[in-house]
Amino acid sequence: MTLGINKLNFSNLLILFMFNLLNTPVSFAANRPEFQSLQQAIDRAQYVSAWQQAKALNDQYEGDAYFDYLYGLAALENQQLDYALLALKRAVTHDPKLVRARLELARTYLLLNNPSAAISEFKDALEFPLPAPVRSNVQAQIQQLATKPIASSGAWQGSVSFALGQDNNVNLGLNNTSINLPIFGEVILDQASVRQDSIFSELSAQLGYNRVSSPQQAWFVNGNVSNKHYPHASAYHSQELGLQAGKLWIDGAKRYQLGLNLQALQLNNQAYYYSQALDASLNYQLATDKNWLSGLSWTQTNYQQTSHQSQNNQTIQLSQQYQIRQGRLGQQWGVAISHEIPAQTQFNHLSRDVLSLGYGLNHTWNDQHSSSIGINLQRRINQAEDLSYKIKRKDTRLTLQATHQMQLTNKTTLFTHAGYIDNLSNLELYDSKKAFVKLGLAHQF
Repeated sequence: MTLGINKLNFSNLLILFMFNLLNTPVSFAANRPEFQSLQQAIDRAQYVSAWQQAKALNDQYEGDAYFDYLYGLAALENQQLDYALLALKRAVTHDPKLVRARLELARTYLLLNNPSAAISEFKDALEFPLPAPVRSNVQAQIQQLATKPIASSGAWQGSVSFALGQDNNVNLGLNNTSINLPIFGEVILDQASVRQDSIFSELSAQLGYNRVSSPQQAWFVNGNVSNKHYPHASAYHSQELGLQAGKLWIDGAKRYQLGLNLQALQLNNQAYYYSQALDASLNYQLATDKNWLSGLSWTQTNYQQTSHQSQNNQTIQLSQQYQIRQGRLGQQWGVAISHEIPAQTQFNHLSRDVLSLGYGLNHTWNDQHSSSIGINLQRRINQAEDLSYKIKRKDTRLTLQATHQMQLTNKTTLFTHAGYIDNLSNLELYDSKKAFVKLGLAHQF
């Protein structure tokens, strides 16, 4: 649900601009017989019919720059802004000379309250031949967007999701009920250390509010709550509450963000830990399809149960990520290092230094289906000798994940998520593996 969209005085900004734009041929592709009916519906302003035709043709022609332009325009005129954005971006990627699509993409960005992206598209359009009236209007819009103060605008966004799944090792425990330790010999493990298998249900909700105070600044508040229920491992029933607030600054291709994160976790209806974190990040757009992200965070975690308070710590983490988008295919590479500082130095053996390497791949098959896979490899080294083994614990943890989403409606998604974790330790007590899968529905409002 949206409180309002800043329209940048659209009565002046778009009506005059689009009057000339829509009635002037601008770098059109040759007429395509297979799109004749769709083109005619658009020319006659029969946008509902055009949108229905575009959706019917999408599976066959998606990726064709001229079709993507027509599809995007039909979506735009039906206020399907997310579909319009994706289609028009595909069009200008596959055919940069299709200037009309670039101008419609700029209009889409304006309706999405992203004037900086609109200015970028307008400027790119000026690199190509344009009829004098259109060029004059584009230059006027760039000037107006660059100089006109933008009234503050805000919007609410929310979502709920429900999923059912299976986890074959809820607690990352051992398969055996006993183990040989160097000092104590054979030891019978308590239930918390033995693998527990269970189906589960998961209900979560998110609610966020963001306000754009100027073209260069915005702030946001997001909250989330989740409940996870394990019928066969009741000790791990969990309830999680999170709150995030922060501010965003935009400087050309650079986006700076400062944020505060608060989190609380309950296990089996008892407070388990509270944490608070400060983070700073930079998102630098290297090109239209390439981004570099850098982040630095500080987190303090306080465990609430007496038996776990020795794990109270602070964590400092530095992360770097590179993202690239090639049509419908996206990739990202990441690296992170973190250092834990225990609240009391005698508990150094419970604190870790972690090096993490990650890779992700996502693919949008069409307007309904998208998939992603991810791999993460961690090297986790404890800072002091384990009390039982008298050597430092050193783990190598591999995590594999795969997801698939199917868009049922504009706001409802069916999703599946599967994962596998293999924790290989130099200390037998901490060797463990797990696999999980879940299927669910998510709805945005």
